[in-house]
Amino acid sequence: MQIGKVIRTYRKQKDMTQEEMANRLGVTTPAVNKWENGVSQPDIGLLAPIARLLGISLDELLSFHEELSADEINNIIKELDAKLETEAYAEVFQWAESILQEYPNCNQLIWQVAVVLDAGRLVRTVENAQQYDESINRYYQTVLEDEDPQIKKNAADSLFGFYIRKEEYDKAESYLQYFSQDDPVRQLRQATVYTHKGMEEEACKIYEKLLFSGYQILNQALSMLYLISMKKEDHERAKRYLDKQSEMAKTFEMGKYNEMAGYLDFAVAQKDVAGTLRIVKELMSNIETIRNCTNSFLYEHLEYQPLEQSFYDNLKKKLLDNFKTDESLAYMKECDAWERILQGEF
Repeated sequence: MQIGKVIRTYRKQKDMTQEEMANRLGVTTPAVNKWENGVSQPDIGLLAPIARLLGISLDELLSFHEELSADEINNIIKELDAKLETEAYAEVFQWAESILQEYPNCNQLIWQVAVVLDAGRLVRTVENAQQYDESINRYYQTVLEDEDPQIKKNAADSLFGFYIRKEEYDKAESYLQYFSQDDPVRQLRQATVYTHKGMEEEACKIYEKLLFSGYQILNQALSMLYLISMKKEDHERAKRYLDKQSEMAKTFEMGKYNEMAGYLDFAVAQKDVAGTLRIVKELMSNIETIRNCTNSFLYEHLEYQPLEQSFYDNLKKKLLDNFKTDESLAYMKECDAWERILQGEF
């Protein structure tokens, strides 16, 4: 917000006219009007009297140097983008610096401007592009001191990229401390460092863990979307979520059991005897594929605890016991084929 807008806002809150304010300050009414419309700014000697008259602190009066709305920031960034397309980079850089001098405490703006300027010299031919390194780095470092964790993390990520491009990998890695240990972005960046350092095995382990955890998160999300659709009795949409879940299990090589598991609940909800028989037979016949991922090339750098055959045997028994006692499967009791399944005939 410009200082003129601050003055107008608080003047109106005081129910004071421009003329009254001018008389109290010993200036002309047109002078106050010019302040409020951004044509000119008050002399520095008038700042304290204006603040006292409006009943605010100098910090509040000068808050235009700190706070910008998201729309105001977006407008500045759009103008910056447009200038980079049509004007010389050096001139645009100078213009951007003048904007940041006007808002030296708006870290969100500083970061976004630095990112655009940084990218701008990478996507177009800029003479002696390295001469801007120090200024751009300084902007990133300034934002790194922000109290907002997200803004701080954004700056750290930008600095990470800055030093990766310079092939200063240890320096780049130092900025990962601003990310939590379980942040997927941190893990991706760490793998990038390992790759550049020739530590491909370590990088592959991280990427594979991200694949595996990503599958689990996506699978859970699809399961919840399926349940919401079933609650709304939107069975067509629910089935589409199950199909996506099955396709995803196949893509991530999670085994036939995981590809089919979700369909059982759907068949039971429909009281579909034939469908229930078919799905249960597939599940019981493919129970040992439940950990097929351990044999997939997608996760070959990960270590797994070996499972004894007894694990699968016990799992089959638990499933059969559950089928026998689950009241939602009562509609299957008159089916001879179902009885044979319960006896362990698949």
